[in-house]
Amino acid sequence: MDRITKSYLDKFVKSCGFEQLNDTSKIFEHFVNYTVVEPKSEYRFDIENLNIGSNGTIGIDGFALLLNGQMVESIDELDEFLEEHRKCSAEVIFVQSKTSKKFSRADIRGFGDAVSDFVAEEQSLIWSDVAKEKIKLLNSLIMRVAELESNPSCHLYYATTGRDEHDPNIEAAKQLVIADIESENIFSTISINLYGAIELQTAYKKIGQAITRSFEFTKRVSLPEIDNVKEAYIGVVNAQSIVKLMTDEQGMLISNVFYDNVRDYQGANKVNTEISKTIQSKKKDSFSILNNGITIVAENLTTSRDILTISNYQIINGCQTSHVLFSNKDHLDLTVQVPMKLIISDNDDLTSDVIRSTNRQTEVKEQDLIAFSDFQKRLEDYYSTFKGNDRLYYERRSKQYNRSSVERKRIIDKTQQIKAIASLYYDKPELATRYFGTVFAELGDKLFKDTHDMTPYYTASYALYKIDHLFRSKQLDKKYRKIKFHLMTMLRHEINNSKCPPFESKHCINYCNEILNELQSEHNLIILLNSVIEKVDSLSVDLDDLEISKSKEFVSKCLNKYE
Repeated sequence: MDRITKSYLDKFVKSCGFEQLNDTSKIFEHFVNYTVVEPKSEYRFDIENLNIGSNGTIGIDGFALLLNGQMVESIDELDEFLEEHRKCSAEVIFVQSKTSKKFSRADIRGFGDAVSDFVAEEQSLIWSDVAKEKIKLLNSLIMRVAELESNPSCHLYYATTGRDEHDPNIEAAKQLVIADIESENIFSTISINLYGAIELQTAYKKIGQAITRSFEFTKRVSLPEIDNVKEAYIGVVNAQSIVKLMTDEQGMLISNVFYDNVRDYQGANKVNTEISKTIQSKKKDSFSILNNGITIVAENLTTSRDILTISNYQIINGCQTSHVLFSNKDHLDLTVQVPMKLIISDNDDLTSDVIRSTNRQTEVKEQDLIAFSDFQKRLEDYYSTFKGNDRLYYERRSKQYNRSSVERKRIIDKTQQIKAIASLYYDKPELATRYFGTVFAELGDKLFKDTHDMTPYYTASYALYKIDHLFRSKQLDKKYRKIKFHLMTMLRHEINNSKCPPFESKHCINYCNEILNELQSEHNLIILLNSVIEKVDSLSVDLDDLEISKSKEFVSKCLNKYE
């Protein structure tokens, strides 16, 4: 492995807490999986859950299923997501990683054969239990393909530490792989991408970088001076320029530019279908008067006559319009003009205000707006009061720490926050396997209240962080990792078997401080968790059962140990 790739790998290991993983091949698999999937995912995910390349799986190291840019890891999550989102987009990703310094035609064909078998109606190869669950997940998606915007796209990534020499034999192998997968008639598009050392370095380095794009904005008018706004313009822009603002060099959508947009793409609903019809009709030159357009907030702007260059920007309103333009990019020409409002500001409060005011045209769920509440901002500030090894970072806005040096293992997002609370205080660890919207629907009305103290929120996240740390450092057997949220539930009962007082109560602070004191002592924490594990072992349950983490019966058995 060359020195530059090794330096990125070392940085990755430290950020994710993999220092105790003394397996270079496994670390490289995690590194490649993360580098490939992270730019495609709108939210954080557990890197280890991407890996299916162990316990008997051959030919594939990583698998991911993304719906509207969100990771879906179980059939329950899939069902819940599709119930909430109409006509969403789906993307399936397969990864194979080799630490060798060359691209092997045989290995690429083997990778392709494995993917072909994985997506086939019936499998011929021997798959691990984890891989079998992902095969079931993909089959469940295929059974509901009519509910998607279109058939899923499929992207294969084959990575080594060498260099892609564009060997004709390798290129031929790629085409054979694509042809084999196409014969299953499942995917709308299929691609296979070769990542050598340079491609890996470039892709990893790009993660968290501010996106910069230039476009022509001739027909614009400056808005009057506004507090906390550097510059602001309103006008119309050619639709092809909008597409360039939200796509990368390969023409793929950049999910990052929609992070602050409170609504996912709603697919081919009535409004979006009408937008498409307009673009494909002879009346497409009237698009600018029929469409509300988009609003962009950017931190920085440079101008050269009518060419504007913006960086670190977000499309905060017009997600639906943007996606429909992308879907119809082949129908766009200079006659299709899009209304645009461009705001240059680095003020977080102003951005939140604009997001709220520009997203009132259609219904927005409370769960989508929580990131912009005053409570969430105060919670973020509260986390920052802790220092040293107790320092965690609350990420109220998706991936807001990506452009910082913050270690990934210390970042807690809203999904982890609510799942940690459900486990530690409400004895509902089975909810941790569910889609965020489902968990929020069950607990959301009890959480994030202005009257709440911040201590129980941080305490729950800290408990999750400490348990994850013990698994990463191999102080807890990895076989218990799939029930880590159950361990959290039982840990609280080990420390204090009484119910947590209301979050606005002064008694809650003392209750949580008692838990924090035990968590901060690694020696005490290990003793407590060993007691928890003894109780789990006494239940004689099958921890290899992939359904155990979502079993309410298992939760009841665990809680019965404290009666």
